[in-house]
Amino acid sequence: MQNLLLEILANEALHGNKYSNIFKHASYAKVAKAITEKFIIECTPKQVEHRFKTLKTNWNTIALLRNKKSGFGWNDDLKMITCDRTMYEKEVAVHPNHAKFLNKKIEMFDEMALVVG
Repeated sequence: MQNLLLEILANEALHGNKYSNIFKHASYAKVAKAITEKFIIECTPKQVEHRFKTLKTNWNTIALLRNKKSGFGWNDDLKMITCDRTMYEKEVAVHPNHAKFLNKKIEMFDEMALVVG
C-alpha cells in the first residue's frame, strides 16, 4: 500500500499539487480511491494524510542519519545508509527504531524524496 501511496503522491508532486510539503486534499483522495480499489479495503483521505505524516517522520530520521551523524555513510546505488557493526549497535541501543533504516535498502527512496523531502 505504501508503494502505491508514494507512486501517486510523487506523480502529484511532479504535477504541481504539492505546496510547502503539503498536498491538496484531492491528492489524498486520489490515493485513498486507488488503495480502496486495488486492495478492496476502505481507505479515506484522512488515513492517507496520517500515513503521509508518518512518512515525513521517517524521512527526518533518514536525513539525520544520512547527513548529520558521524560514522554513517550513504550508498547511492543501493539507496542505503551504511555503518559498521559497532556504530550500528551503538545507534540501535539508543534509538531502536533507527534499525530499520541502517544497512538496508530504503525502498522507493527517490519517490520518498519527492513526496516528503
